Amino acid sequence: MMEFAVCYDHSGFDLARSIFFDITAFFVLMTPLAVARLVAISRADTVSPLQPA
Repeated sequence: MMEFAVCYDHSGFDLARSIFFDITAFFVLMTPLAVARLVAISRADTVSPLQPA
């Protein structure tokens, strides 16, 4: 049988870089949804009639 050596570098810099890229990717994917939600909320607010004070 062949055995494969695992030669990954588990340095703190690589971990920090990986976490940074994961968080950045999350925000890049979620930003359009948040903008669309804010636009929908702002349109709903402008359609409602003004209430007298």
